[in-house]
Amino acid sequence: YARSRVRFTAQGLRSLRQRLDLSANDFAKLIGVSGQSIYKWEAQKARPRASQVAALATLRGLGKKEAAARLKALEDSQG
Repeated sequence: YARSRVRFTAQGLRSLRQRLDLSANDFAKLIGVSGQSIYKWEAQKARPRASQVAALATLRGLGKKEAAARLKALEDSQG
């Protein structure tokens, strides 16, 4: 089911990133933003756009292995 509104919290983002054991830069690659964006979101200095929140939501169901595999696939496809 698709929820029209996904909640975003800085704490939720940080805990998701830590659960997946990813650096801000690696986490950022998975959603197509800069590592700086992740730091700003976690520090509550900025908020992600709706499309970015949706991308974040797709990562919630991942485990560490899936996240690592996606990251590797991204890096492989970029050369």
